[in-house]
Amino acid sequence: METAIRWAPASTPDDQRFLYVDIKGQEFKHCKVTSRPDKFTLTYDVLSAFSHGSEFRSFDWCPTEENLVAVGHASGDVVVAHLDTGALIPLALPSKVQRACHGLAWNSSGLLAAGLDKFRGDYCLNIWDPHQRPVRMASRGGSERQVPDPLRRYANGEPVASVRFFNDQPSLLIAGMKGHSVRLYDLRESHGNPSLQFSTRCVHELTVNRLDENYFASCAPFDNASICIWDRRSGSRYSTAAGTSSGTIDAGHVLEIRPGIASGSTIRSLRFSQTQRGRLGMLTDRGIFRAYHIAKDHSPDELRAALEKTVGRGSSKHYPEQLYTKTVRDFQTSFPPKTRSEDSSQRVSAFDFMTTDSFDGLEAITILNDRNVAVYSLPLGSSLQPKDRRQRRPPKKSKITHLEKWSVVWKEGKPMARQEKTMGRTQCGTGIISSRQRREKLLLPEKLANVQDALTLMTIPRLRLREGYTLNPERNQNIVSDDTALQDLWAWIERAHTRASDGSMIIHGVDMNYLGVQSIWSGNLGLSLENRLASSDLDDDVDVPKLIEQLAKKLDLQETKMCDTDFMPQRQLCLYICGAIASVDDLEGVVTQLVEERQHTQAAAFALFHDETELAYKALRNNRPTQAHKLLAMAIAGAPRGDPNFDWEEACAEIAKELTDPFAKAILALVSKGSWESVLRETTLPLRYRVEVAVRWLPDDQLTTYIRDTSMEAVQQGDIEGAVLTGLDHAAMDLFQSYINKFNDIQTAVLVMNYAVPRLVSDAFNANRFHAWRETYRQQMNSWKMHLHRAKFDVDSRNLAVSWDGRKLTRSQPQQVSLVCNYCTRPLSQQEERPDHQLAGAESTHHTPNNPLGSAQMGGTVCPKCGRHMPRCGVCSLWLGSPHPLSRAAIADDSKKGEEAHRPEEMLKRFVVFCIKCNHGYHADHAKVWFSRHKSCPVSECGCICEG
Repeated sequence: METAIRWAPASTPDDQRFLYVDIKGQEFKHCKVTSRPDKFTLTYDVLSAFSHGSEFRSFDWCPTEENLVAVGHASGDVVVAHLDTGALIPLALPSKVQRACHGLAWNSSGLLAAGLDKFRGDYCLNIWDPHQRPVRMASRGGSERQVPDPLRRYANGEPVASVRFFNDQPSLLIAGMKGHSVRLYDLRESHGNPSLQFSTRCVHELTVNRLDENYFASCAPFDNASICIWDRRSGSRYSTAAGTSSGTIDAGHVLEIRPGIASGSTIRSLRFSQTQRGRLGMLTDRGIFRAYHIAKDHSPDELRAALEKTVGRGSSKHYPEQLYTKTVRDFQTSFPPKTRSEDSSQRVSAFDFMTTDSFDGLEAITILNDRNVAVYSLPLGSSLQPKDRRQRRPPKKSKITHLEKWSVVWKEGKPMARQEKTMGRTQCGTGIISSRQRREKLLLPEKLANVQDALTLMTIPRLRLREGYTLNPERNQNIVSDDTALQDLWAWIERAHTRASDGSMIIHGVDMNYLGVQSIWSGNLGLSLENRLASSDLDDDVDVPKLIEQLAKKLDLQETKMCDTDFMPQRQLCLYICGAIASVDDLEGVVTQLVEERQHTQAAAFALFHDETELAYKALRNNRPTQAHKLLAMAIAGAPRGDPNFDWEEACAEIAKELTDPFAKAILALVSKGSWESVLRETTLPLRYRVEVAVRWLPDDQLTTYIRDTSMEAVQQGDIEGAVLTGLDHAAMDLFQSYINKFNDIQTAVLVMNYAVPRLVSDAFNANRFHAWRETYRQQMNSWKMHLHRAKFDVDSRNLAVSWDGRKLTRSQPQQVSLVCNYCTRPLSQQEERPDHQLAGAESTHHTPNNPLGSAQMGGTVCPKCGRHMPRCGVCSLWLGSPHPLSRAAIADDSKKGEEAHRPEEMLKRFVVFCIKCNHGYHADHAKVWFSRHKSCPVSECGCICEG
């Protein structure tokens, strides 16, 4: 570990401080945040700095006095440094033998604990009061100095790996004893033995849950790494007779987590959040930055009542509770689209959780490998924005009286108010909320009316599946017609899948399908580049921007109105991916159709987005427009040019607050200021239209910033409208992870990502994540008894798992059912298993000693090993597996019957079936006819009631 960072617990929103530690450079910096340009970055000033000048192994920042830092050296010396003055307080050990100081910890009372390496006959855990007056002289290296005596000494001859104090009880200390246990010491006890002991190999990186200090965590950082959560109420008493051998290794924990990190990787840091209960952060040396949500299992009220009745009132909270891992989520970075795996300098090397309140979720301050400070965030499962409690100011008097009249007309008639219908409910918005927030409000109600509504929400995936919600984008659009965001998502996938089918997005053998605006504009294909180049002769260092230019030329994309730019091909391809209207002629056709459907504001908005003001005006005046439409057309025609008109802007803003139609609000936003940025701030407009406006009219630098920030927000919020930005790439996996966490809709995530996994996304982490989603959905379908739908889903998924040139990317499913001989139990088919390298779709040859359907075996199928027949049919007494005696003659006489013989239902008639009770076999059609009239087995002397 070369760097570390600690957030000041006493920080406030107006005074945020942290400690920057450069271990390699032997420097400490006490810093203050000066600004937050956005939610991903910060700037800071250095209040004070201290350069130690010698190598150190451990440190801890005093929680009560921020100018004090304790530093532990490889020699065993411990010094307390004043950051503001640089003064040192030496705490030398009485031992003459040098040994490393592995851990330091302050408590809230100002005491300092130090954990040392092993030395026979000497204590390895010492407790000091640095403010105590020195009482003796200590000699080290020929020099003498005054040092205070330790207040307590523990762990004679036992090495200590890490130490930590509890805040609620400053006299309680936990120590990780290297190799065998975690111990809890009470400084108030004088005998020197620990109060409790937990036998485990997880003794490193001790961290206490400050929001519930009964729980603390530790880890075994390498060699099959694991994390254990402990409850200080449930440890075993330390036995002096048993010593270090008492207990079982890794026994007594309330929860164990297996991070599943790669072999050779090491857990570098563990930290509990101090603002969100149960959030545990983990960082590895390879940059994996992950948060675990640890939750308590529900304890029945009856059990708590019985416990309190038996032991005493309030006693239930003093007993251990069961924990479980609620969610596991990776932190999102502020550096899209460049991946951390591609640039090691952007990986996180140190972190700490911030304590300032954030409505966006859990935030962590980090140091990257390039020594820069960055903020990572983890969005909440359901992010609800704080309500605006400010009083609305009445509009100023203005000469624009016709706009005020229009407001009255609009509120009374509401001719263009779009009602968003989702899941069978209708909601008409009245406040200013974005399209994403409106959808969340409908899908995540704060309170359901009754249990029936809750059960209805839970059955939506099953009902959708019953209607055919699978891998057919066109059909899926009709099924989710009550959810406009899902409908737009499937419309985008339909267009992308059509392009993938006709090969139009292939350039020089590179698969450019399912790209998003973010990848096209940045010219970075990320981790999917290797998969996209799999069938190409180009090298890995291919010039992606040049490929994009060549692809745009190949597609013959038409020029359209847009701002001056140095990247015209990229903008054209982005608009093509968005599904934007290509030309003025197409625009006129779309506007005409929308006007005929009486969607005047949408038609006018489309025309304005293309800077066709006259066409927008006509759209609002044709086909029986309402008074509101006429007034909106007047606003377009009378919008001021040149200098801003503040009265006009304020009147437009006040009227827009009363509207519910996003297209009308977007038109008002544009005509009020004449600025495209105002349209982009109109978040009620669906995201794909805002992206289209940005791609057309924002300057290059502003467009880069807008795409980056909007993509990041979409991924964090689980906004499926953001798929047009991320495409079906690795960023989409993070987007759908947030979507699942928020809406529990694993069905849509699995169906959508089937188009990209494993074709474009095949790295181990995302492949395992998608496999977990897919298996969960398959189990859901099985639990709904919809096995045929599950089988069809499996087949359709394998059909999608092919490269653009037809290579199959998944192995075929192993044979699930086979006929075996009753005597030797050998499969009658005698098909040899395919070698591991042989993929699905490849032909294989199986050799058998004799052809079971040859002329010598016309009496029926026989076992190639023992030569015995299959059983006889219980109805016709012919050998099962033998051809029908009249089939050839019938087919030869009647060609029509020959064609029917290949129909699935005719082929099923020739199958064999067996009774699971008596094991007698039949031809399928014979059994069907027999059991339509009888219940008992047709075999004589068999009394089995097979029909039941």
